[in-house]
Formats: sequence, C-alpha cells, structure tokens
Amino acid sequence: MYLLLIFKVPRDLADTLEEEFYGFNNLSWETEEFEREVHFKFYFSITLKPEEEEKLNFLEKLAAKFEKVVLEYNLLKKENWEEIWKYHFKPLRIGKKLLVLPPWEELSFEEELIPLYIDPGQAFGTGHHPTTRLMLENLEVFIKKICSKERVPHILDMGCGSGILAIASALLCPKAIVYAVDIDDLALEATQKNAELNKVSSQLVILKELPEDRDLKFHLILSNIGFKELKKLAPLFKQKSLPGRSFLLLSGILREDLKELEKFYLALGFTRIKTQYQKEWAFLALKFS
Repeated sequence: MYLLLIFKVPRDLADTLEEEFYGFNNLSWETEEFEREVHFKFYFSITLKPEEEEKLNFLEKLAAKFEKVVLEYNLLKKENWEEIWKYHFKPLRIGKKLLVLPPWEELSFEEELIPLYIDPGQAFGTGHHPTTRLMLENLEVFIKKICSKERVPHILDMGCGSGILAIASALLCPKAIVYAVDIDDLALEATQKNAELNKVSSQLVILKELPEDRDLKFHLILSNIGFKELKKLAPLFKQKSLPGRSFLLLSGILREDLKELEKFYLALGFTRIKTQYQKEWAFLALKFS
C-alpha cells in the first residue's frame, strides 16, 4: 500500500508552494492543473521510513501556513502506484542523442539515439520537468568537451534523485567515472536500480556523502536541487573543482533567483558560461577560473 497526499491549492498560490517544495531536498511530486486550482501529489510507502516521515511532516507544517491549502489523504495499492507512473511517464527525446524511456516501454528508435531507461520509484527525475530537461540538454554539450579532453573524466551528480543525470553522463561518456550523491536512501536505491537497468553500474560510485579526500576533484559537477541548497554547496563545489578545467551545471533555480545565485558563485571565482530559461525555471553553466 502507498499513501497519496494531495495539496489542493488555488492557481495564484501554486508557484509559491512549488518554490517551497524545491527548498526541501529530494522532494518529488506530480502536478495536475485544473481551471481554478492546482493539485500537487506526493507518494509515500505506508510504512514510513524516517526520511519519508520528515518529508510528510514538512508538507503538513507547510500546508498549515496557508489558509487556502486543502490536504487530502488516500491509500493506494501497489498496482495502482505502478499504473500511475506508466500513465504519466512517456518516452521523451532530449537534445540530439538522448531518449528517456520507462523500463516498461517497448519502442523502436533511430540507431543514433542513446536510450536512457529510468524507473523513478519515489525519487525525483524523469526528464519531463523543465529543470531536468535543461540539465540534460546542456549535459550533452558540456560532457562532449570534457570527454574529448580528459583521459578519465570525473563527474559529480550532487543530489542525484533517480540517477538520471549521473546515468546520462555515463552513457554519453563511457570512460567517465561518475559519483552519484544523495542524502535520501530512496534516491540511492533508485539510482542503483537505474544504473543496473542501463548497464552502467561499473562507472557509478553511489554514495550518501562525498568521501573526505582533498585530492578528489571533478571535471564536471551537476546539481539540480534548488536555490538554497546550491548556495550552501557553493564552497564545496569550489573545493572540488580544478582551476581552468572544471565546469559546473546548475538548475532547480527559479528565474527570479538566478542573478543572486550567479553573483554568489562569481564571487567564489567561477565564470559564467551560459544561462538558459524554460518557463519559470533557469539553468546556469559556470567554469572555475
């Protein structure tokens, strides 16, 4: 059995609530829009693990702050959960090479495309959200630069969620070593499962936190986790970057927060390479000087 928690909110409050959701690390949800309101759907296993209980407590406290938010609780059987994902998760081509697919999809595709199989479970990341799409589109371009220059590229996906960015990195650059890091056990389980699905387990190092190794540096750092967390992680990203050789790709940022975040990273010695927008979301690419 699964617990389905639905946030029912007026349309004019939806953006505010979604910004709050992104401020909590590794929270995933579905969005359903109606004429006058928006429904945000969150799924939990019926036997709540500590990290799930923390998320549920956060959501209930958040709802209590807003008079117009209505919470609805439902129980779903396992087969209903799986059917929901099958209904919402359709094949998606991103960039020139990547085709994101659920593992249950049987589809013929052009030979030059690289299939990326993702079973999200309860972790964020199928490629359909604008922030993930922005990351994947740009990952293809930047990883080509890294893969052509470095003998063994080292890549970090901080806040890996379903593992979609880490696995895409491994598929696009088979000689790379990719560190996938997340504090959420469900995310680590999903990443491991998806790495096996895509036959890239040997390239991935899946961890709850980075080892304390001063010599461990990365040629490419990826992070799609939200404005507050990206500010908090900035000193670590600087420490793990190689002067003149490391690229940093960031998303999960609202358009109005981009300038502040960019200014913060520039002060640490990064140089802006590119910005890009999709709907209300922004992407930022930097190089460590």
